[in-house]
Amino acid sequence: MESDAAPEAESGLLFHLQVSMRVHHLTSVRRFVAELADSVVHDSDLASRLALATHELLENAVKYSVDPSRLVTLKLWADAQRRLHVTVLNISSEARVVPLRELLRQLNEAPDPVANYQKMIERSMESEAGSGLGLARIRAEGEMELSCELRGDQLSVSAQTMMGEGQ
Repeated sequence: MESDAAPEAESGLLFHLQVSMRVHHLTSVRRFVAELADSVVHDSDLASRLALATHELLENAVKYSVDPSRLVTLKLWADAQRRLHVTVLNISSEARVVPLRELLRQLNEAPDPVANYQKMIERSMESEAGSGLGLARIRAEGEMELSCELRGDQLSVSAQTMMGEGQ
């Protein structure tokens, strides 16, 4: 899966990683991202949050993809403004993206992301459908903003945060 939407001009990036894969071992990918991020940002807490976002976004991409091959693309980058991005791309449809957009809006606008996450955990016990807990976890525990975009049939879901001032 190729993306024609580059995060920024290459010269404006502090780092950039892009890999396409069929995900079989999320734990291995999460561990790799944590180690890579820690070596770049030199902040184990931030690296852990990036790994969490990677894990949850990949899990959702595999679970909700309409592509039978389950091929996903993972992008990690930091831009010149020191904003870190974790983006996962997969094949989806407008019908699946409509509720996702609404969920992301609610998560980003919640005045207390942790309290919102706790409420979602309680509600999820009564529902058999997708709970959105992984995305809520990124927002609450990862302290990251979430966004999504559908171009044709390619869905990108992103989590963003800022690098610390001391980095």
